Amino acid sequence: MKRIAALLLMTAGMLATAAAYAQRVEGTERPIMAAGIAQDVIEVEVNYNDSRVIVFAAMPQPENPTSGVAIALVGPIVPHRMIRRTAARDERIEFVGAPQVFAIGAEPEVTASVSPEAMIEAGLNAQATALPRLDQLLSPELRSWREAFVDLKMEQGLYTFGDADFKRFEGGLRRASIGLPLNAPPGEYSVRAVAFRDGRMVGESRQNFTLARTGLDETLFDLSQQHGLIYGFVAVLLGALVGGVAAWLGRK
Repeated sequence: MKRIAALLLMTAGMLATAAAYAQRVEGTERPIMAAGIAQDVIEVEVNYNDSRVIVFAAMPQPENPTSGVAIALVGPIVPHRMIRRTAARDERIEFVGAPQVFAIGAEPEVTASVSPEAMIEAGLNAQATALPRLDQLLSPELRSWREAFVDLKMEQGLYTFGDADFKRFEGGLRRASIGLPLNAPPGEYSVRAVAFRDGRMVGESRQNFTLARTGLDETLFDLSQQHGLIYGFVAVLLGALVGGVAAWLGRK
């Protein structure tokens, strides 16, 4: 099992800083949850079957029964085009920027107390991250297009919801683990940790890392994405070769 993790480390001094920032929560400024990233490049090798990103986050103080943390793994941001075929014509929409991967998880306190509007404001809503062209921004069909886009990404296994584990420690420290989709493309990613209290965002942290595929995995992934026909031919050829060798050995 290949386990990879981008570890965001919080020191005791950072905990104190987060607590100090929390005193400003009633004002216009939101406290920033200080963080440091220990690994800014993640390498993925072929045949791994488990990949998780581990985050440590300091919860702004004081806490109450509604306090909780949500984390999101997002990236790379690229343009997307969608076509919907109808009896009359083909309809199209272009998202000038939308994540290829969107994985999110939240503590139960966040799920129970935070409204969808607050999640959108915090940048933790998958549909809202798909940004259309300006001339399509006010389209009455935008919501249905976004829903279809998220559904498609979920079918591809690139958008996941709830695949996260949380553990609490003394002093408001949280340890969160969120799954990285097995078919996640290489590129630049960000990990966001967002703290909520009383249904409002009270702190956030964003760290970036690069996902890199190496060796045979890189070659196969590039073939599947850029040269689908060649990849299919190679896959069939290898399958036939392995089957032939197995049959020959069976007759020995």
